[in-house]
Amino acid sequence: MKYKYNYIKSTMIFCVIGFIIPGFTAILLFGTQLILQRLGVECTITWKALWVLSWIGMLLLPVLFYKSLKKKETESYEKLKTNLIFFNFLEYIFMQTALSIFFTKANTLCYVSDGQNGIELVFTAWLSLPVLMIFSYIFEYHTETTISSDK
Repeated sequence: MKYKYNYIKSTMIFCVIGFIIPGFTAILLFGTQLILQRLGVECTITWKALWVLSWIGMLLLPVLFYKSLKKKETESYEKLKTNLIFFNFLEYIFMQTALSIFFTKANTLCYVSDGQNGIELVFTAWLSLPVLMIFSYIFEYHTETTISSDK
């Protein structure tokens, strides 16, 4: 028996988790910045590089994932579930980072300690959640990938 994978339901579950974890992913981003700073990369350059890479990833990942789904007619349940989790998590972090450029500057993230350092990353992570739901809607209603009942 074959049936369509429920992308919307799976992403809705991720969104509940995504509402709780933006601080952890922000810490991951600041950790990346600190590691690169220890390796000799200046802080503002690190953030500018993270923004560029995140914009590329944010724009490219949905296209690649969609093309991957369009190529496959049948996929195992576990593989689709795992791929969607990775897609949602990576796109969440890419959007969290890329959208923060509209709310802060590299100098602020690196050198200003006004008590709000990085809080923008929490809000931009939350902004990414509706976008993930839109992508899931597209995946659900515009792809023909089905899953087989054998897991």
